[in-house]
Amino acid sequence: MSIIHFTGWLFDLYPSAHGLTVWLVDGEGRKRRVSVPYVPSFYMHVADKEARRVASIISSFPFRVTLNRTTQKEIYSNEEWNVLRVNVYDTLQFKKVVQRLERHFPHYVFFNSDVPVQQLYLYNTGLFPLAFGKYHLSEDNELLSWELEDTYDAMKYTTPELSTMTIQNRPDVVSPKFRKTYQIEIGYDGTTYSIENEEPAEVLHALNHHLQRCDPDIIFTEYGDAVLMPMLTRLALQEDVTLLLNRDTSVGYFTTNETSYFAYGKIVHKDGAFELAGRWHLDIENSFMMGEAGLDGVVEIARLAQLPLQHQSRSTIGTALSSMQLSWAIRNNYLIPAKKREPEDFKSAATLLLADRGGLIFQPKMGYHEQVAELDFVSMYPSIMVEHNVSPETVNCRCCTKEVAREIVPELQYTICGKREGIVPSTLRTVVQKRALYKKEKKRLKKLGDLQWVLFDHRQNALKWMLVTCFGYLGYKNARFGRIEAHESVNAYSRDAILQAKEIAEEHGYQFIHAIVDCMWLKKEGATEADYERLAREVSEATDIEISLEGIYNWILFPASKMDPHIPTANRYVGWYTNDEIKIRGIEVRRRDTPKFIKRMQGEMLQILGEAKNVAEVEALVPAALAKAKEYVALLRSGKADPLELVVRRHISQEADQYANRSASAEVTKALEEAGIHLAAGEMIEYIILDSTGKKKPQKAKPLALYSLEDGYDIEKYTEMTLKAVETLLLPFGYNVEKLEQVFGIIRTKKTRKTTNLPRKQHALFGV
Repeated sequence: MSIIHFTGWLFDLYPSAHGLTVWLVDGEGRKRRVSVPYVPSFYMHVADKEARRVASIISSFPFRVTLNRTTQKEIYSNEEWNVLRVNVYDTLQFKKVVQRLERHFPHYVFFNSDVPVQQLYLYNTGLFPLAFGKYHLSEDNELLSWELEDTYDAMKYTTPELSTMTIQNRPDVVSPKFRKTYQIEIGYDGTTYSIENEEPAEVLHALNHHLQRCDPDIIFTEYGDAVLMPMLTRLALQEDVTLLLNRDTSVGYFTTNETSYFAYGKIVHKDGAFELAGRWHLDIENSFMMGEAGLDGVVEIARLAQLPLQHQSRSTIGTALSSMQLSWAIRNNYLIPAKKREPEDFKSAATLLLADRGGLIFQPKMGYHEQVAELDFVSMYPSIMVEHNVSPETVNCRCCTKEVAREIVPELQYTICGKREGIVPSTLRTVVQKRALYKKEKKRLKKLGDLQWVLFDHRQNALKWMLVTCFGYLGYKNARFGRIEAHESVNAYSRDAILQAKEIAEEHGYQFIHAIVDCMWLKKEGATEADYERLAREVSEATDIEISLEGIYNWILFPASKMDPHIPTANRYVGWYTNDEIKIRGIEVRRRDTPKFIKRMQGEMLQILGEAKNVAEVEALVPAALAKAKEYVALLRSGKADPLELVVRRHISQEADQYANRSASAEVTKALEEAGIHLAAGEMIEYIILDSTGKKKPQKAKPLALYSLEDGYDIEKYTEMTLKAVETLLLPFGYNVEKLEQVFGIIRTKKTRKTTNLPRKQHALFGV
């Protein structure tokens, strides 16, 4: 039998009847579809009596399933368990076998059972998306073996040149004859083609023509998962036209349902997926990572997490972290529980008081400050997990007493295992190291003027989000390898580190202005950049966590709370660095729900204040900033502001028929429902406020999709919102909403006026 050698990249894979279908692509753009025989397995921890029940149940399946006994390790005890291995010879029936057995046995006996087949294959073989190497094929296109010239955690790697196509769905329009017209825009090879026709079959045939002509490897869409692809497939079925979206026309599309879930205090909506076979469909609007790091970031995470790229583009960062842990578990022969198994340890009331706390946050000194330095711990929480071996199975492990433990967690007195490295530090170490290297490479290339720095910026940004998420996922209630004691330990180490940093800084005469968990703001008269760098090195040595100088501010503002001017807010600030860069957190110009009109005004005010080198110069520029704000307020109150710049964006918390109040979100959601647009909880709405009181007009707000210029906007409400944005920047100089109304000559009734009362000694209070 002759063997065919194919040098290239693993492009796509998905289950087929007797294994998997794999697509390969080479440097010339040639694609090859090959088959891979594969028998996925899962495990059941059952006694011999129950094993006979399992054998009886699987004997009724019309496809081949076999059983055998083997040993695997349980991660928390690190003991070898004798388990029943269930082998399914038809990959398309894997889930069905699991579901059938789940009816007869409790969830805690199942392991490795809810991992998708293609992921199991990648974990078991060590392959990953876009793995480059030599693939050896049989004459009948069966993948026999391979020699990789690549690793999943490679710092530098090559990717193939892939052809792309964009498909956009224009809103349906009505022709003069009141017949529906379908409009689609298709772009490839630098040219955009518009397809417009009243006959859906003609639109589909034209789309097929372009798909054949371009033969794209990647199809980019906006809202393709939720709107475009379901519409096209529905029309294809209706018109009996075979669409060529799939490169592999022998299989269907891979779809999932939309979901809404509660996370971090709000309802989040996730559109269902619409994945293709032999091509990638990437919906830019249904991919967090595409928005944050582009295709380069998606590729980086897909390789590292060993997740099929289409699936990864739509997944949460937690899914990628989980995938890395699952791969590690399989490589090291550990069982993967189908559901979280480890309960929270019993704690005394005293321990609960100590443990049930987050990161340390200090109250900032409100107002403007000058010559303040910001020092940030580099990837603080991931570094703690890696350096201190914090992991669900290593915290209060079953093998170490306090006398032989690697270390004791500050405050909590939890033990850390000294006999083995945990799954979390094992998987995070690569991410921490890769991001550090990417940041250095980005900095080097940018200094040289090499545009390749953008590639490394995308990659490091993708890894940043993985590191940001890893801590929360450690305590997530449904995390496979999550445990609250590990989460509490990381918080304890972080509190200890920031307190050590504070003590060291104050010993050297630095004034502590503010601190949030992993960063702090310091000030010392006459201190130079070199002084702060020396302080950072000393803190790094003392805490075993790298801390770096983020920059020195000409001025920084910590504004007051919107609810009470006496109370500061820890996570809202804005400041200009000495290198003329601005940093903004939490104020209106940075918020997604702020109308563009107000964002633009506040942004221009900040540009004016950015000329200042100290607080005195900021105060001198206040009249110019007020003049700019006055221009915007005058335009707003004239009724001539562009309504499209007044659009408010909100995520709805429930569906239209569940609202019991008359809030703007409720009215907008109900109006869209009546117009035939159903929204699920967590989806975003866009609207313009017509009458916030609900007394002058029947609707408080109108959806952007149903808005017309004749509807106008609520001048008083938008004025109030605009003045609040001005107040954020100028309250330290005495300009609250009431004072701004006087300065701008605005006359409002007491019922509509909302003011912030200032203390008499406002300048002293705000540190000006």
